[in-house]
Amino acid sequence: MVDSSCGRPTYIIDPGIHHELTRADVLRFADYYVDRGFDRNFLWYAPEQQRQFHSATERWSGCVGNVQLYTPCQPSAVNYHPVVGSFDENPVTLHTLSYEGSFIALACGNFSENKSGKPVPVISGHKYHDANRNGVRDAGEQGLAGWTMTLHRDRSDAGQGTGAVDTRTTDANGYYEFRLNGQLPGDYAVTEENRADWTRTSSTERHAVHVPIGAASTKYGGRDFGNVETKADAVKVAFDVVDPPAEMTADTSHALRVRALLENRGPAPVIEVQDAISASGPPDCSFTTPPPAIRQLTLGRPVEVVFEVGVTCLDPSFHPLTFHNALTVTTPGVTDPDPASNHRTTSATIAVIDEANVGIDSTRLDCVTRTYVRDQFECTVTAVAVNMGDHGPADTDVRLGLTGPADCALTPDGPTSHATSLFTSPVTVSSKWDVTCANRSYHDFTASSEAVLGHLHVIDPDGANNSGTATGRVEVFERTDLSVADLRLTCTERQYRTQAFDCTSTVTVANAGPADAVHTLTTVTFGAPADCTVSPDTGQQQAHVLGAGASATFTKDWTVSCTESRRHLLSTGAVVIADEPHPEDTDRTNDARSISWVPPDVKPRSFPSSINVKKEGLVPVAVLSTTEFDAVTQVDRTSLTFGATGLEQSLVRCGSAGEDVNDDGLADLVCQFDTTKTGLTCGMTTATLMGRTTDGRRFEGQDDVKLTGC
Repeated sequence: MVDSSCGRPTYIIDPGIHHELTRADVLRFADYYVDRGFDRNFLWYAPEQQRQFHSATERWSGCVGNVQLYTPCQPSAVNYHPVVGSFDENPVTLHTLSYEGSFIALACGNFSENKSGKPVPVISGHKYHDANRNGVRDAGEQGLAGWTMTLHRDRSDAGQGTGAVDTRTTDANGYYEFRLNGQLPGDYAVTEENRADWTRTSSTERHAVHVPIGAASTKYGGRDFGNVETKADAVKVAFDVVDPPAEMTADTSHALRVRALLENRGPAPVIEVQDAISASGPPDCSFTTPPPAIRQLTLGRPVEVVFEVGVTCLDPSFHPLTFHNALTVTTPGVTDPDPASNHRTTSATIAVIDEANVGIDSTRLDCVTRTYVRDQFECTVTAVAVNMGDHGPADTDVRLGLTGPADCALTPDGPTSHATSLFTSPVTVSSKWDVTCANRSYHDFTASSEAVLGHLHVIDPDGANNSGTATGRVEVFERTDLSVADLRLTCTERQYRTQAFDCTSTVTVANAGPADAVHTLTTVTFGAPADCTVSPDTGQQQAHVLGAGASATFTKDWTVSCTESRRHLLSTGAVVIADEPHPEDTDRTNDARSISWVPPDVKPRSFPSSINVKKEGLVPVAVLSTTEFDAVTQVDRTSLTFGATGLEQSLVRCGSAGEDVNDDGLADLVCQFDTTKTGLTCGMTTATLMGRTTDGRRFEGQDDVKLTGC
């Protein structure tokens, strides 16, 4: 500044040309300024500022008369006038101690007329309930009222003594403040009172505050103290297994959820706890427990902790499992007044299930291949049972069964059971049934096998292989005796008619039993010499159902045309068979029969062949020879019968030598028959001759007759 800015004659304190006063200079004359109305707080705390003066109306002090260097103006010489000269056009800036309109200019020591400015620094903070013990006041944490806070001075820039200098009590919001009115610059500290069952959570027990010279009315806030109770009753409210499974798989780890409900019943509003779980059970069980759970418990807010405990049990059975829980307060400095409520035990009994894949490896049925109605036979069912793992031995019931047609009686009449213990080796079981069937036919039997686990806690994972079947067929036969009981052959070929004649085969078939309702098929054939044509040219068949002891007679007709003008040897045959598979013919020798037709000539060389049935006498009958048949040598003469049916025992004698009665160049056999024994009666037009050849073959023939004497 220009030396004449203040006007040196008006200086309050003259620091000398080109010099300014310092705060230390002002403080050296502190009493002078205090006596002039300034507070010591102003002298120590008013900040140094550059102040611009530009109004001629501003009043400040001046001195009447000259002053010596660093000698204050005499109080009686101090007066107040507007600043010398006008700074409106020429403002001037001076270095000052200023605060709220009060100032002391350091260029000359002159001061303002207003001396009310009083800077007071403030140290403040809160005492709060640090519920979560984190050392920081969080939203919702309440202030603690009625606690005593103490201000300490550790060092003074103004020469004031050290030690406790003031106390305050926290208000309803836990707030306190120390106004440094008269407490001059230096190093300060704030402490809190200690109370039983409470502990400090703040990081420091003393909040140190350096209050510098020129601090003005700075607020040194945030000197907070957190406190919390040192007791908390941690309680295990509940402890249980959450939805325990009905069963567990053997040799497999299962996660069981065990729930603990924790509560802080105070008085400490927030504590940290450690909740640990352990487990025990039968010797075949092993457990994997999680590490202890660390939780923060707030007063009145229960906390749920869910533990996952790994459980592995090896043996299938009911397993009682017990879980133990211990709760510990881990917050430093906090004790639990009632630790007895920190322990709980819960249990669950769980069925441990193992698997044994039992099954049927093979099933076999062994029966006789054939039998007879009402004959008892035996069937054996055999099964091989296996256990493909993984539990063993596994108690298994192997059930065998046999079913068959409804006409069969089985003993036993139901399935059989075989208790066995399956491990790694197959087990073979078998059962026998006695069987009797009432009907003849193919009889299909089915064997069944089933492996059924008998262990309460072992399951079969694959039921598809638990059963097996096998089939077998038994042919049940019924004895019978079928026969061709009779066979006759009649033909219309006569000595006077050698072409286009008819023949009829008459067949009687019989069933001697005991089989009833036997389906039969009889095949009838016809034979003629080579010059003859027969229609039909193949055998003819006839079906009958014959009851036991029954017979049936039928005929088959043949039309014969021969080219040679001669008599012919003809024949027919019949064979009967069962036309179903299971009647068994016990005598096959009588199933076929044949007979030949040999041309006879009644009363040779006479036409018509007249016979007086009222007259006793002999009837000559010639057995004609043919190209195929020599009647003289081949006929068993003793077997000849003649008459109405051909069965009449009417033979008297035969000529010893042959006689060609029809002039065909072949010797014929002529025999005599007793007329009265022929059985011929009026109205008959034919007579029949029957006999056998010397080798036992049957033959017969017919000839037209004219009966007289009627």
